[in-house]
Amino acid sequence: MALPGNPTALADRASTYQASASRIQRAADDLRALAYTSTAKSLDAIRERSGEVAGTLDEAYGRYAGTATATALVEYAAVLRDAHRRADAADQAEATAESYAGQADTRVTALTRHVRNLEEAAAPVGTIEAAERDLADAQRASRRYDTAATSARDDHEAARRDMEAAAQRAMSLIDSAIDATNESWLDHVGNFFAGVGSWLADLGKWVGEFLQDLWDELQRLVSTVLAILGTVLILILVYTLLSMIPVIGPLIAALVVGILAGFLLASILSDVLKPTPTTDRYDRTGDEKIADPGEPTDLAHALKDAGYVDKLGHHTADSADETVIKVTKVVDADGVVRWRVALPSTQEWLSRLNGDQGAVNDLDSNLALMMTPSLRSQYERAVLQAMQHAGVSPDDPVMLVGFSQGGIMAGHLAAYNSDYNWDAVVVAGAPIDSMPIPSSTSVVSVQHDGDPVPRLDSVIGLGASGYAQQRPNWTTINTPSPLAVQGVAGIHNAAAYYATLQQQIGNVPPETQRGLDAFFIGDSSTYGYDSSYYSWKED
Repeated sequence: MALPGNPTALADRASTYQASASRIQRAADDLRALAYTSTAKSLDAIRERSGEVAGTLDEAYGRYAGTATATALVEYAAVLRDAHRRADAADQAEATAESYAGQADTRVTALTRHVRNLEEAAAPVGTIEAAERDLADAQRASRRYDTAATSARDDHEAARRDMEAAAQRAMSLIDSAIDATNESWLDHVGNFFAGVGSWLADLGKWVGEFLQDLWDELQRLVSTVLAILGTVLILILVYTLLSMIPVIGPLIAALVVGILAGFLLASILSDVLKPTPTTDRYDRTGDEKIADPGEPTDLAHALKDAGYVDKLGHHTADSADETVIKVTKVVDADGVVRWRVALPSTQEWLSRLNGDQGAVNDLDSNLALMMTPSLRSQYERAVLQAMQHAGVSPDDPVMLVGFSQGGIMAGHLAAYNSDYNWDAVVVAGAPIDSMPIPSSTSVVSVQHDGDPVPRLDSVIGLGASGYAQQRPNWTTINTPSPLAVQGVAGIHNAAAYYATLQQQIGNVPPETQRGLDAFFIGDSSTYGYDSSYYSWKED
């Protein structure tokens, strides 16, 4: 099959570009002579303009000459000519080999029949052996011709690949040159204003980002002030109640409150003052892989991930050695990339008493997240670093999933951080009602009746918006726990919340469900997915 392309016409077009380049160069030289040889003041303006245009023509010359000579059209014309020659030779060799192969196959068929006839007629052994030798020679010839035909086809394919590779190089260079070619002064005027517009757009983007960051920080600061005031009021209330007890009195009450305040301050500072932990890919153990419940298929099963990540990072049953999160990349058939980040709940409660075991999802970070959102906890900083390592782009839609402290972290990021496109937050048993999560983020919050944890934001935040939210972007599911008979342990329970979301998924508006289902493998438009795990320890 003949290769596409006309080498002669392409070479002529390259020559045309070269001729254009030569004419442009001569015009530039003439204008430059006018600029530097005339001295009359009346020609100052013309001289200045001539110099500018000469410089512009120099640029155009470089682009035209580069298009013609810098391995673009000229190189491609040569490669195309050579590829046509090689392909034509290969086609001719293939045709010849196939012709001889057909003749050889016919001879093999005839000799095979001849040998069989001799054997059936009980011909002399010497006669049969001679016929078999002729058959073997014919078979070897047939194989040689088949190999020659295959080799010729490979040569044809190699010539085609070389031609395509040269075409790609030429197109890249030509596109770059043409895109950069604006020869007229009107083009330069347009480019100037385009540059001004681009500068203004960049300035606007910078201002927007600055104002967004400022707004984020103000929200963090206001929330922190409210939380601190709420804590102070709680401590005052504790002091008042204790001091009213005769056996305790004001002195002991003040001591108790002072110890409690010192504990809170030490816990928060211990977390926020430590450097950002180093995040690494996490290789699950064999037992952890066996315990993997599988990928969630839709929004109703989103909390499956939250319960699973809680079980990771424990080297022994009683330890909390590492914080582990799961990052899932979901790609739909149109190439849109979405991410789901599963965040673990509190796994270490006694870090102030028995020393930090390693996991940052501990009591310290819990207190920092709830009481001082303006100070970045280790947990927050490490999650953002892990997402960067996973390849999450700032504009990619992200869903955050978490139970308890994992839910606090999810709401915290959506409310106070604008580094990523927080498209959705799905949490259970988490005090996020008072967090200023923007209306652009879809929120599904599951809260069991009698669970004290979701009410913490009302207590600490002076009751600021501390109630179950029901807004167009925010659905709160309030219902009894299926394990309520077990008390608080069955109410604030990841497995119970997982079951509740499945049972109560009908409370989430259908349009919200359809939009959030796109983050899961069960959605009809999902093309593929990839899950990875990241872990870190306290330094």
